[in-house]
Amino acid sequence: MSSIVTIRLAKDDEIHWVNDQYQRVGFKLSSIDSDVIAIALIEGQKVGVGRVQQITEHAAELGGMYVNPDFRGVGVAAKLVAFLVDNASQYASVYCLPFAHLAKFYGKFGFMPVEAGEQQVPDIVLSKHHWCNEIYEHETLLFVKNSENS
Repeated sequence: MSSIVTIRLAKDDEIHWVNDQYQRVGFKLSSIDSDVIAIALIEGQKVGVGRVQQITEHAAELGGMYVNPDFRGVGVAAKLVAFLVDNASQYASVYCLPFAHLAKFYGKFGFMPVEAGEQQVPDIVLSKHHWCNEIYEHETLLFVKNSENS
């Protein structure tokens, strides 16, 4: 199997495929109009998806990271995250809610744990963080990547 991974923005007519992936794993559905959605491909086959969702004018959330299990371990997630971070540079803060075992992975992209009281986190992010820790068996962390000029 080739492991040359390419990443591109989702096209309007691919939103059904994107949301089919998200439905499989119980993620919130995406909107092509409001989310920056990236699709990972290997030899033209869609193998992964991720998104950046705007929260406020200055904040967004990186999430919806999903890689087909048959294509894990070849760098798909890393390329998706790098692409999405590059395409979220207009935001002063980009949050993500990774499982604890993925802390080092997200740290490679500049995401850092949010320390209590250090940053005003939007209520929607705090609520989602709390919800994730109630629902998922793995601990969910609260990370942020602040732009250099914030």
